[in-house]
Amino acid sequence: MIKNFPALVMLTIAGIALMRFLSDTEMGPFLKIALTLVGLVLIGWGIIGMILHGWVMGYERRNKQM
Repeated sequence: MIKNFPALVMLTIAGIALMRFLSDTEMGPFLKIALTLVGLVLIGWGIIGMILHGWVMGYERRNKQM
């Protein structure tokens, strides 16, 4: 999953889209809180994955040069 950068970008964009959708809709407080947490997890997972992707790719490139 970490090496699939486009999937990480899609996760982040999906989280942002979900948060935008939630800001425009009226729904019950529990559902809105639950979906907000899901959106934050998607965004966080995408960003952390992109950071790990850069670290893993740099590590592999450095080891390939040796």
